[in-house]
Amino acid sequence: MEIIEYEIQQDDTLASIAEKHNITVEELVNFHNQHCGITQQIIGNEIPFHVMLILINDFINEDISESNTNVQIAHDYQARYRCEQSVMTYVGDIMMNHADTKREFFVNKYQENGESLVKVELIENIIETYPEQMNEAVELMSDIDLIACNLETGLDSHSGKIKYIKNYNEVLEKWKRHKNNLASKYSYLRNPTSSNDLKTFITIYDDIFNHQEKLISWVNTKMFFDLFFDKYLVTNKKLTDDFKRTAYSQLFEGLPVQLNFRQDIIGETPETINLRKVSEMQDGGYDIDSFKKIYTEKFLPLVKYKFSEFKLSCRENSTYDLVDRWITKSDVTIIEEIKNNVKIMITYKLTKIEA
Repeated sequence: MEIIEYEIQQDDTLASIAEKHNITVEELVNFHNQHCGITQQIIGNEIPFHVMLILINDFINEDISESNTNVQIAHDYQARYRCEQSVMTYVGDIMMNHADTKREFFVNKYQENGESLVKVELIENIIETYPEQMNEAVELMSDIDLIACNLETGLDSHSGKIKYIKNYNEVLEKWKRHKNNLASKYSYLRNPTSSNDLKTFITIYDDIFNHQEKLISWVNTKMFFDLFFDKYLVTNKKLTDDFKRTAYSQLFEGLPVQLNFRQDIIGETPETINLRKVSEMQDGGYDIDSFKKIYTEKFLPLVKYKFSEFKLSCRENSTYDLVDRWITKSDVTIIEEIKNNVKIMITYKLTKIEA
């Protein structure tokens, strides 16, 4: 279903436009306000003098004359994004490994039975790693992303986050086939440790894919999905409010870390807003004993120095189109470290390009 733009004429009223399209005034105003920018909102029973177009759901009566030139189809509901990520891990001042990822996503926003839906396709996935011994592990994850990142989703009307996966059964079947292929591909493994690691890997992701709620939570940890699916998709209200978010450690096996985020307006126009988001760790926002245990087992033999201080910070600079409801660009930097001992730095750049 497409959204159409109705060009307001001199004698038009909300009632006359609604009658022309066989809908109520309430339906007309609600749909328009859900899909327009802040400056184009309709409040009350009159059309604001500066509003020149009204956005209408195209369930309009088919008997409306094709010669009605006031109705124009709005095509700007598809977008293409390029995302570039670098992940660097350091022990002391020495970089131990480095992975660069370039991805291209195609996104289609549409309406179905009055509900906002989003289809996301991962169409390019380019990965380079150093040292090369990391390639196989990275490819394992890349293959899973090609399954999990091709979704049709319903939106939560308050947060803009994924509410459900419309094509969940299709995604699950793809995972089942991939799981069988993995077992067959690595059936030659004789080393007990390698064999058990593969079984553990499959078990973990089998649990994720077999539960839609867990799959949604896991997909939301992917940077593109975390940035794209946000409040701006469904509302223009409270976009600058401070918020809380759970981050998942890259160094410590996905352990949760609770963060508070402050938002500042860097720039704005009637149609766009540029926000800077800066995190601060919550007091007691992580389980220090679990972190120390993993550090002792995983890093202490390599680093030699004992656990010092855990720090995690995230800085994001994002620009949003509030008229057509797209994120147009974003730069993110995440630094996680045991102070002076081990550090991982992630830089991520999202850019909306010509579709």
